[in-house]
Amino acid sequence: MSTRACATRVLLVALAGALAAGCTTPVGRYLSRRGADLGDCVWAEAGVGWPIAPFYYPRGRGEVMGANGEGSKPVPQGPTWRELLLPHLYVRLKVTDYMVIGDGFTQPLRYGWRGRYRASGRALPIATGLPFYSNNEETAGTAVLTRWVVHTTRTYGEAEPGPGGRTAEKFWAGLSLTLIASVRLDFNGVELADFLTGWFGLDLLGDDDWPEKEEAKK
Repeated sequence: MSTRACATRVLLVALAGALAAGCTTPVGRYLSRRGADLGDCVWAEAGVGWPIAPFYYPRGRGEVMGANGEGSKPVPQGPTWRELLLPHLYVRLKVTDYMVIGDGFTQPLRYGWRGRYRASGRALPIATGLPFYSNNEETAGTAVLTRWVVHTTRTYGEAEPGPGGRTAEKFWAGLSLTLIASVRLDFNGVELADFLTGWFGLDLLGDDDWPEKEEAKK
């Protein structure tokens, strides 16, 4: 059998397996799960830092109480002197949560994709780091704080992963850099394995049917 014929047969078998797995659920739901798994593999953002970003994000300080007794949206405020005068220089190298080396301070304005547990689109992240001691990044209602490169605390906003997803979250690896321009590119190998096995009906992380945090409370 020729190499081409062999490759064709392997592809057909793989396709048949994927279709067989897809028969257990509606096709649209099956494909949307694969898309969600794929999106969880990458965190990619790009934008601007100091001195441009501070003029684009008004900071809400306090809450205004209305006549009906309900709080209204925070009053927009201009950037603080620190945001305007101090250069936002930040660099972070991450090799899982257990090895994070970051240095600097930044509040950039970035757009991009952050997976299903962080809102995509615009975010106003805050990142600070001291080499080998502490690194803290807060983005779109989520935060990860690493101390002494061995202890990590994570919090989530509207959506929260299940037990398997929380384990996978600790294995991001990548680079973040802000020096006028601001970029972040992280990759998760555990989520990639979940994406690949999902085509054959194996939900490695148990996240295909995991509800959003707010829905789970109802």
